[in-house]
Amino acid sequence: MPTPKLIIFDFDGTLFDSHSAITTSVQLTFNSLLPSYEPPLADLNRLISIGAPPEVTFKALQPKPEPDTQPDTLPDGNALPFNENTWVQEYRSIYATHGQPLTKPYPGARDVLTTLRDRGFKVAIISNKAVGAVKTALEAHGLDGLVDEELIIGEPMFGGRRKPDPAGYTDVLVPRLGEDFEGEGGEVLMVGDTVTDLLFARNIGAKVCWCRFGQGNAEECEKERPEFEIERLGDVLGVVDAM
Repeated sequence: MPTPKLIIFDFDGTLFDSHSAITTSVQLTFNSLLPSYEPPLADLNRLISIGAPPEVTFKALQPKPEPDTQPDTLPDGNALPFNENTWVQEYRSIYATHGQPLTKPYPGARDVLTTLRDRGFKVAIISNKAVGAVKTALEAHGLDGLVDEELIIGEPMFGGRRKPDPAGYTDVLVPRLGEDFEGEGGEVLMVGDTVTDLLFARNIGAKVCWCRFGQGNAEECEKERPEFEIERLGDVLGVVDAM
């Protein structure tokens, strides 16, 4: 098995623990836009476990009208429609204020990124999260500069074609790595926690290191038979050494 020439990290549930940040921000978004309804926490946790992006999450969590109830209405009496942009923008605004303080790096994040950088590995982040939120979190915890800024990929950089679509890698990251890197997918290690990350790795021809400690659904991830599994973030260094 070749030594990886590129190591790609997911962000949520891999480098940073953001579960509380996401759940809090989603609930506050509903409080703001649909205060009469509280989304089921079990449904929200399920969406987090597969790495669902905000627009998918909010659409899935919209209440199903009951026969004996009336939907929320606008002043003119028409039913209030679901507007994806409104919900996502409100969520991101709330996340910036209330979610970021709850977003914390997993133990070992600094050591892992520093060690890989010092050993000369190319390291990237590809997240379905807004790239601005990823960079803000890294900076807030003094981790900015450990990954080249141009190798931090997130929405909207791949035009909505989020993981597991390979566009974040093929259309955005690879051109930034230089022509000599193209076609070396077999020497890429993808480190992630959800089935979305594992499927993304398969789509780009990468090996997979599954983070058991993250936010993913264990049963779904085990079905994808990842090449490596780790119980804590620091263990990824041993995986790299073993390749």
